Amino acid sequence: MESTRHKPTRAVFRCGLTLLGLTCLLGTADARPKPSEQFLGPWLEVTQEIRDVLVLNKVSACSQAMGRQSSRNPGEYLLYCTRDEKLWTSWRVQPTANKIRGPGKLFEGIAPSDSY
Repeated sequence: MESTRHKPTRAVFRCGLTLLGLTCLLGTADARPKPSEQFLGPWLEVTQEIRDVLVLNKVSACSQAMGRQSSRNPGEYLLYCTRDEKLWTSWRVQPTANKIRGPGKLFEGIAPSDSY
């Protein structure tokens, strides 16, 4: 008899915990900075060190490239690359770790440099 009385209380408690957990997860997703906030600019010439990482990873889409350094991680760069000045791709490069992620689309709020 006693356990029947506590079942609604437990259900409400579990439901509340679930909602709290989901709220926390959604809150941390919003806490990550947008790329436009992380890669503030200006556009820089791509260094030989970065070009070496591109070659090491067999990236051929970056015959023309420009980069921005991360404000959160000085060892990470956002590259915008093209071969024909029409199709641009984005890459994230960490030269000291020889890591590269891409290709990706251009980020909203980060336009390619006018110098190309």
